[in-house]
Amino acid sequence: MKAYEIGDQQGISSLRVVERPDPVPGAGEVLVKVRAAGLNYRDLMVANAQYGANNPASRIPLSDGVGVVEALGEGASGVRVGARVIAPHFTGWSSGKFSMVEFGNDLGVTQDGWLAEKIVLPVNAVIPVPDSVSDETAATLAVAGGTVWHAMMAFGQADEGDLVLAQGTGGVALFALQLAKAVGAQFAITSSSDEKLERCAAMGADYVINYRTRPDWPEALLEATGGRGADVVVDTLGFPALGQTVAATAVEGRIGTLGALSGTPAAQATASQGIIIAKNISIKGIASGSREMLTHALDMIAAHKIEMVVDKSFAFEDAAAAYEHLKSGAHMGKVLVRV
Repeated sequence: MKAYEIGDQQGISSLRVVERPDPVPGAGEVLVKVRAAGLNYRDLMVANAQYGANNPASRIPLSDGVGVVEALGEGASGVRVGARVIAPHFTGWSSGKFSMVEFGNDLGVTQDGWLAEKIVLPVNAVIPVPDSVSDETAATLAVAGGTVWHAMMAFGQADEGDLVLAQGTGGVALFALQLAKAVGAQFAITSSSDEKLERCAAMGADYVINYRTRPDWPEALLEATGGRGADVVVDTLGFPALGQTVAATAVEGRIGTLGALSGTPAAQATASQGIIIAKNISIKGIASGSREMLTHALDMIAAHKIEMVVDKSFAFEDAAAAYEHLKSGAHMGKVLVRV
């Protein structure tokens, strides 16, 4: 089979295409023929050796994908050959509490990922995809779907009438918008592009704020909401902007922090303890979502006929160009590679 490897992790130019023997599923595993794979910001970090410890040069990247089960290993049950499936990128986290050991079972990072013609997955990790859900949506769902469900629903308890805030117009923020509207919540979003904000408004966003024209975007949100602020925040900016995020959050608000677009994961928080205590704000780190959380997200997508926003699709041989497109920041939503 053909596959990409990350090489020496000196950037996108380190990616290389190789020929490998077809993988063989072991006990409790399934062999999946890949149809499409999705990119996430963390894939850029892996390519630049900025996501945890350096990985072997032979690691196959990408944590999102969809494919068709081609063969079952010994004892594998609960899924049929021919079924279209996805999987959470933490393949060992089925449900319940998160454990740090899951970082050792992380597709595209510590385990081979989806940017190949075939992939072997634990049968207990895979989730059958309903016929009504497209390959484009399924292939770009695992990271964003599980993460947003964890931050917004499992932790944030977003409900009808709540105000949900997300920053930027990447795949996580746009799925948060779609999920919020599905549960009857209001939604606020920030971006530096009026064009992207217009598209978000067309998708149902109730409040859109350009943070270039309004650097005081928390104040702009409070003005627009009559001082209310956000009940639930899907925080993609991270700690360098936490002071602003807290300012935009309502009393008794919940912030699920999961990204570091305003700096790096090593940055220190800019919010004072006093305002967090005064507002009784809850903040939770969100590593991703479990198989159970991803299943809930997939069920919601099928029930409400949600399509993930895919900005651009690339052929398998043009995977490096897909990385470059994501790196440019010009995208809105997800970037896809067809295998």
